Amino acid sequence: MESSALQEPAAEQRRLDELSRYAITLDESDPKLDLITTLAIKSVGADIGGISIVYQSQIWLPSRVGMEARHVPRSGSFCTWVVGAATEADFFEVEDATSDARFRLNPLVTHAPYYRHYAAVPLLGARGYLLGTLWVMGARSRRLGLEQVMMLQGMARLVVDTLELRYCDEVTGMSNRHVFLHHLQLGLEQTARSHVVVGFVDLAGFRRLNDVFGRAQGDLVLRETGERLAKWAGPENLVGHLGGDQFAFALFGDRDEHAALLEQLKDVISRPFALGQGGAHVLHGRVGIEHHDTPYGGSAVALLDAADTASSSIVGHLQRTTVKEYGAELLTRSHMVFELQGALDGEARHGVMVAHYQPQVDYTRGVLIGLEALVRWQHPARGMVFPNSFIPLAESTDKIYQLDMLVLAQVCRDMRAWLDAGLPVVPISLNFSRRSLLHPQVIPDLKLLLARYDIPGEMLEFEVTESQLLETVELVAPRVAEFRALGARIAVDDFGTGYSNLDAISSFPFDRLKVDRQFVNGVAASEKVAGLFHLIQGIAELFKAELLCEGLEEEADLQWLAQRGADRVQGWYFSAARTPEAIVRILTQLRDRAAHAEPLTVAQLRALLQA
Repeated sequence: MESSALQEPAAEQRRLDELSRYAITLDESDPKLDLITTLAIKSVGADIGGISIVYQSQIWLPSRVGMEARHVPRSGSFCTWVVGAATEADFFEVEDATSDARFRLNPLVTHAPYYRHYAAVPLLGARGYLLGTLWVMGARSRRLGLEQVMMLQGMARLVVDTLELRYCDEVTGMSNRHVFLHHLQLGLEQTARSHVVVGFVDLAGFRRLNDVFGRAQGDLVLRETGERLAKWAGPENLVGHLGGDQFAFALFGDRDEHAALLEQLKDVISRPFALGQGGAHVLHGRVGIEHHDTPYGGSAVALLDAADTASSSIVGHLQRTTVKEYGAELLTRSHMVFELQGALDGEARHGVMVAHYQPQVDYTRGVLIGLEALVRWQHPARGMVFPNSFIPLAESTDKIYQLDMLVLAQVCRDMRAWLDAGLPVVPISLNFSRRSLLHPQVIPDLKLLLARYDIPGEMLEFEVTESQLLETVELVAPRVAEFRALGARIAVDDFGTGYSNLDAISSFPFDRLKVDRQFVNGVAASEKVAGLFHLIQGIAELFKAELLCEGLEEEADLQWLAQRGADRVQGWYFSAARTPEAIVRILTQLRDRAAHAEPLTVAQLRALLQA
């Protein structure tokens, strides 16, 4: 790196011009990352610092402490140079930027308070991907001591763990859905190219491969798929891993270029995978795409959702990778919205919305402690339609409040029937969208249903997701108080996946903290996940809230949770969501067993709930 400073001025300028392709963009700082940045600044006696996430030709600053946004240059930046140099070194330092040709014209150096010293540690993920940099700056020139360098490198490891869990997919190390959409939105607004095609890739047959060859081989296939897609798309385009067997891409350029690339994609995906002694195995992809001219002021989410819709419309057994454009799906989507409205209005020819219930248990006491209501659409032609297919439609077409209240009405109706039958009814939790939570009519409508079915408010629990809480905490907090005034319980759902902090969740009282499945499923096998689980468990204890772990699927995870006193769980290990009729059978058996003094064992509880 030092020799780079000695290049001829003309060559140096060409280098800076090349690096100017990188766009540095700002968001609101991430409070969790800001804490690590602050510790890094203090540990080495710096003045300012930040964390830069690198994604293709863009640099994103989710954390910056002590620096005003106007001080950030778009080209010739320090972190741009570290990234562009593609060095394998684990530390980079500029002792005096005023005497370094690479940086002496940087606004951070030429304007007050005239920063001179810069130090950075590249952030390398477990899969070898360069995630970004942790950097600090100071106004006096100097060289960090060995102990300070080691301290900064230690902080960088904490950042990598945080970034990989929140911004990267654990299996592939690639940017996850959140980061992909973030950079796609920036690209749509800032690109100089005339066209973009957004794609959604679903690997057909992957789940069977995973079952037959095992999870380890499945993970290798996912990693190789990610590497193939990244190489195919090239550095000027975007690729992300959305989780499971789903990937996304965005190609910026001209429409004619895209046609040729999409043809190549079919071979890229369908090339055989080597599975050790299992030999070669071929997977094909359902690829949905959406085109749009740029710059585009609309939503990146809408483009990806359109591509997702096109992908999911490719049905049947695939003989080769198939690419389908969203344009052909507009009529289908419009028809589905029409049918959804009909089902919500009670028109039998369009099917009916039904609530299924997933049990929540305390396995140490061997008891059922609650049920979560999960909506399904029983469609006359499509069969049982799961919520991920129609909830987005309901939200995007202003039908979500009607849907949420329909589910609440069925929950109250079912609960009344069970109470009248003398069954041991347990509290039922419901997921309400943010729009429904803040709807001006929600409290009067809730009171009306509670009175109509004579249901105590204490028998209902409403889940507020962590992201909902932070986005509209000033609006959500007073509304939550109104729910609690009726006796209803409040749970913070999906905890650990959003961006809230202790100040946000302490802004209103809650009864339960639901640990998101990504911190439960596989916790026994991952030290990083286990560490974050301990943190969440500590937060629940701090707020004296009940901790419920959702997404439990494996025996090993149950044993790990039991050793740590996490005894309230929900997940397929005990039971999938059950029909109201199945819940009646379960409650009847529990009533009949009430005379038995011995609590149910884990095996007995599973057998009862799964019967």
